[in-house]
Amino acid sequence: MSARRSKSDVWMPIYIGDYLADTMRLSTVQHGAYFLLMMEYWRQGPLPDNADELSAIVRADRKTWDKSIWPILKRYFTLGDDGLLHQKRADEERANASGLKAKRAAAAQARWNKTTEQKTCKTDASASAKHTDVDEQSGCITHALRASASPSPSPSPSSLRSEHSSLRSECESAPKPKSEKPKRACRLPADWQPTPEQVQFAEVNQVDPVRTAEVFRDYWLGVPGAKGCKADWDATWRNWVRREDGMRPPPIPSKAQQRADNAEAWKSGVMLEGY
Repeated sequence: MSARRSKSDVWMPIYIGDYLADTMRLSTVQHGAYFLLMMEYWRQGPLPDNADELSAIVRADRKTWDKSIWPILKRYFTLGDDGLLHQKRADEERANASGLKAKRAAAAQARWNKTTEQKTCKTDASASAKHTDVDEQSGCITHALRASASPSPSPSPSSLRSEHSSLRSECESAPKPKSEKPKRACRLPADWQPTPEQVQFAEVNQVDPVRTAEVFRDYWLGVPGAKGCKADWDATWRNWVRREDGMRPPPIPSKAQQRADNAEAWKSGVMLEGY
């Protein structure tokens, strides 16, 4: 066999209608021989122009080949410039199969490249995160080394390594800041009493701390459900005191003040209502 022939896939398309239309006058032996030639053609490419090789392909002796097989089958083949026997339909189907194979290989390669690219991106992202951690740690150590630098002679490499290891341990063991959790709302205790700071705040705002505390406690103990829960009872007390301060009625004038105001009103010709 010629070394120039390339293998194709192990399957071969057969168009039954076209085959029967082209081979209606073949005998049973000729059908078998032609079919064996076409299978060899599909696997290896164009056939050699050699009677011994062709008869071996169809499992026939030279006498039978020369007398009853090749004289009929040679009409289906054409001798090409390459010295091989070609069959037009077989060449077309092999070319189509090779193109399909190439497309599938290209698609598989594209999928492989995409998967490899995704893995590379993940690896790069992981490496970048690790480098960031190392850079932060190195920055901490460098800052500490600069802070502890002195104009003394340069220390030995062993002492530098020891100091570097010590600073690394300090940076790794340094506590990380914790975020404060928000306060949870709760109800006012049944035995609540104002603290000294709360009493002082009420007195500064000219509010009776004892009476206000009683009203404050009774009111919030009677509020049902979530409305009776507060996250900051100190702030609630201050707001209550401010409201009490703003809602206090004006002081009632004394009798002497009433008479003085009434006399002043008579002089001006206006009588104050309610006096």
